[in-house]
Amino acid sequence: MGCYVNPTDGRTKEQWLRDHGKEITREAMLRDYDAFLAEGKMPVVLVNNGIFTAAAVAYDKREATDFANPDDRRPRNYYVVPIEHITAPESGTGLVRE
Repeated sequence: MGCYVNPTDGRTKEQWLRDHGKEITREAMLRDYDAFLAEGKMPVVLVNNGIFTAAAVAYDKREATDFANPDDRRPRNYYVVPIEHITAPESGTGLVRE
C-alpha cells in the first residue's frame, strides 16, 4: 500500500512539501538515495493522479525505483525531506520515530 504524507495541520501536501522539503530531480533521487538516508533525509514523490495528488514516501530503494518509473506517465515532483518531519505526527504518515 505504501506510506503517504497527509498533513493533519490544515496544510496541503504541496504546502507541507514546500515548507519541509527541497525539490530534487528524479535522477538525484535514484543516484543519491543512500546519501540522503545517511543525512537523515528521505525522498517524497508528489504524484498528480488527476483529481487528487499523493505524496508518497520512498522509504526504500524499491519504492524510489517504482515511483521513478518512466513508463508511469503521471506528472511527478521529487523532494527530499528530513526524516524528523516525515515521522512528526502532523505529517499524517502514521510513522513514529523512536
